[in-house]
Amino acid sequence: MSDVEGGGSSDGRMVSRMLFFADAVFAIVLTLMVLDLRTPAAETDAELLDAIIGLKPKFVAFFASFALVSVFWASHMAITRKMSAFDWPTAWLNLVFLFTIAVMPFVSGLIGERGMFGVAWQAYCVALIAASLAQTALLLALTRGNGRFVTIVSGRERIWRTLRALSPGIAFAGGLALSLEGQDLLSQFCWMLIPVILIVARLCVGPRKKVGAADA
Repeated sequence: MSDVEGGGSSDGRMVSRMLFFADAVFAIVLTLMVLDLRTPAAETDAELLDAIIGLKPKFVAFFASFALVSVFWASHMAITRKMSAFDWPTAWLNLVFLFTIAVMPFVSGLIGERGMFGVAWQAYCVALIAASLAQTALLLALTRGNGRFVTIVSGRERIWRTLRALSPGIAFAGGLALSLEGQDLLSQFCWMLIPVILIVARLCVGPRKKVGAADA
């Protein structure tokens, strides 16, 4: 039996179901993360202000996690928007990737409660490394077979997209290594490596666009 589902209309429905399911998981994950921001109990304005200030670690965890999950969603959209055929290996890898995304409310809650230090921060880094690796595996599955499942302009673009998918994993692997070495404060800035990696990758192996060409 072929990896690709037979029948054009059936194929299109299967692709749509897979992508709608992925979007639903992302929406649920982003919603669950805000549930950690509970209204503080306070009788006076002064107490309320102090309570809100006390929620600062949870707000930081929420904003950071919301931004990172949004980046993964946008990347998932970019990877799958040209998907023209359904196959089960890709569907299972998509589920593995969504599993790593579904863990984000838990690890976000950990650093919201305990701060970006120690085991809580290390678990957060591991979750992001796993999500990055799973998304890279999904990309490689989709771009196999000489464009059978998704159209890729060139081998150069495939390398660029692979490095883009790996960039959060590389950055947070550095953060994990620093945290394990006891450099917790420095480890918290590992996310700043993501744009650096993307810029370098774009300059070195990014796709060359012709004037007037459509966006990849």
